[in-house]
Amino acid sequence: MSETRKKLAALSQGKTGNATERILLRQQNKGWLKKSQAIAIKVLSTLRAKSMSQVQLAELMNVSPQQISKIVKGSENLTLDTIAALEKALGIVFMDIPKSENIFCV
Repeated sequence: MSETRKKLAALSQGKTGNATERILLRQQNKGWLKKSQAIAIKVLSTLRAKSMSQVQLAELMNVSPQQISKIVKGSENLTLDTIAALEKALGIVFMDIPKSENIFCV
């Protein structure tokens, strides 16, 4: 496991007591943290709009309710697989990648 991943894991579990280290880690990962928080907000608002619980979402995605809790806290570094599973389960789109007709042209 990379050093950054170890630090992220410790931070997410509250196992690091060094405030300076936590601040530096947040600064280094500012980009994905913002995106993760935006996804969390969209997940929560979609759950509310669909009158769906986090437990129901967990069941649809075949993950634990704890995993959904981490996602909606906005501090989880989500994989593309997880984002795709959220999109499918909620019937929404987080990422729209435009198709290019000339994708294989050199």
